[in-house]
This record gives sequence, C-alpha cells and structure tokens, in this order.
Amino acid sequence: MKQEDITKQIVALHEEDELNKIMDDVNAELRNGIPISLQQEINACLNKINDEEVTNSENVVSFKPKRKPSTNTFAETELLAASGQSLADWFSQPLSFGGAGFVLDIRKVIGSEDEVDLYLISNQADNSKMKQSLSSYLGKTLNICISNDGTNLLTAALYVDESGLEAEGSGHLNKVDGNFVKGKISIEVIIE
Repeated sequence: MKQEDITKQIVALHEEDELNKIMDDVNAELRNGIPISLQQEINACLNKINDEEVTNSENVVSFKPKRKPSTNTFAETELLAASGQSLADWFSQPLSFGGAGFVLDIRKVIGSEDEVDLYLISNQADNSKMKQSLSSYLGKTLNICISNDGTNLLTAALYVDESGLEAEGSGHLNKVDGNFVKGKISIEVIIE
C-alpha cells in the first residue's frame, strides 16, 4: 500500500478553495463593469506613465555576464605578464596554449585601427596534440572570441584546415578600457 502525505493534500485543497473564493469575489465586484473610481485610478496611472520623459541612460552602467551561455571554451591559458597600452601592442607576442598544443599568433593589419589576422601553429614538434584539440572543427570556419577574465578582447572567424595542423583567420579588436596584465586568456567558440 502506498503512503500518501495527507497534510499536503489538505493544504492543496485549502489553497484551491481560497483561490476560488478570491475569484468569485473579483467576479462579483466586476459583474456590473469596472467601478468608476478604479477606472479613474487606472487612467491616472496610464497618464503618468505616458507623460514621463524617457530617462537618460548615460549614467547607467550595463553589466555584462562573465561568460555567455552560447559559447564553448576551446582553449585557455594563464597570462602571467603583458605589456603595452593598446590591445594591438598587447597581442604583439604570440600566446602559447600548452594544453591545446598550439600557439596563437595575432598580427595587427597595417593601416587599420582594429583589424587583426590570427594564426594557430603547433607549439611542439609532434603535431598530434594540436590535431586532437582541433579534431571537432576540421575543415570548418569558426566564429571565436578571445577574452581576458571574461572581458571580450577580440572576435574573429577562424578557418581550421582538414589536417588539423593549421588554422587562420581575421577579426577585430574590441574597444576595451583598461590595461590587462594578468588573468586567464580564453578562446571561445561562439555557437549560433
């Protein structure tokens, strides 16, 4: 024989009865239409909303989530030190992603303010680690973002060749305030 929680069932019946009583009271009150006093109060509230000016959002700070749910972290490395005042200077040295088996080389396009070219090359004589890291993306173009502790630094389209031994693409640096000198650098694949 199955045990049942009678107290829980009694509480549920009581809640249902109370909700039915409330609905009956509301229906009885509104049977002859909305009372004039209530309609006047509703109209006053609507007029107040319509008369208010649009608020100025210049002083409002928007909070961005640390990590978007529509991304998948592909590679991550700990940044111990960096130099330069702009992101273009900051990316002047290749970044090594030892766990993924490759080095990310980011080069600023001459004559542009924020355009960059990206290259993934193996950081070891044995390319198997890089090929394993890229195996899900062979022959595909990926939309990626590179971030530092959750702040998006650049977005790019990156083509991974069929062998999994090379990948290259181009993208744009994002305008970011501040100088990033430590933390985690992540490459995230944007899933659309």
